[in-house]
Amino acid sequence: MNVSLELRGLRKEFGGLVAVNNVDLAVSKGEVLGLLGPNGSGKTTVMNLISGALTPTGGEVRLRGEPIQKLAAHRRARLGIARTFQLVRLAPSLNARDNIVLSLAFGRDPQWGAPARHRAEAALALVGLPGRGDVEVGSFNYIDQKRLELARAIAAKPDILLLDEWLAGLNPTELRTGIDLICSLKEQGMTIILVEHIMEAVREICPRCVVMSAGVKIADGLTSEVLTDPQVVAAYLGDFDYA
Repeated sequence: MNVSLELRGLRKEFGGLVAVNNVDLAVSKGEVLGLLGPNGSGKTTVMNLISGALTPTGGEVRLRGEPIQKLAAHRRARLGIARTFQLVRLAPSLNARDNIVLSLAFGRDPQWGAPARHRAEAALALVGLPGRGDVEVGSFNYIDQKRLELARAIAAKPDILLLDEWLAGLNPTELRTGIDLICSLKEQGMTIILVEHIMEAVREICPRCVVMSAGVKIADGLTSEVLTDPQVVAAYLGDFDYA
């Protein structure tokens, strides 16, 4: 197995609360992994520990075999890790193109000027926003803001893309568009970790999924098997949206 990302005994404490409790996980290059669990299970904390938004209390985050858990978020970005957030985080004073150009200055292959603008336009086209680089972010609707955030993440050509509930809040038509977009990235061989509550999307996008509860990994396997395990469904997926 060509492991791209590995978590070894990963642990995060907030005072007396153990948010992530000794989690082990290996993700292969080009794999699309679903990271599931009820609210408060530790999923987003794991994403923050991978991206560098948080520093672990213990354990390791290994990228291509090298420990990176002590590196700042911008250094991890330059090593090929990109992400989106549960709540869209854009620079509202900039247009769509400049939101992406700004991020490219901190990516794995830093670019400025005309090359950065060209790459930004290409990323906008890839997510379904061709020719909208001059549009102010505030005039975008919700799905287009999400598209822009994804364009910003993939413009740097990351090895690993972390999607934290990127499909949340979409209507059925937008959801179909979002699933197709993620599948297109999957077909390009990008390694993706997807935190998601919408089981329709998880089944279609993720061949394998991991389930967490109370900071602990409690299931890991083929999505079709994990999601039909009666104990997992009853204890941890009962409040999920199966639409």
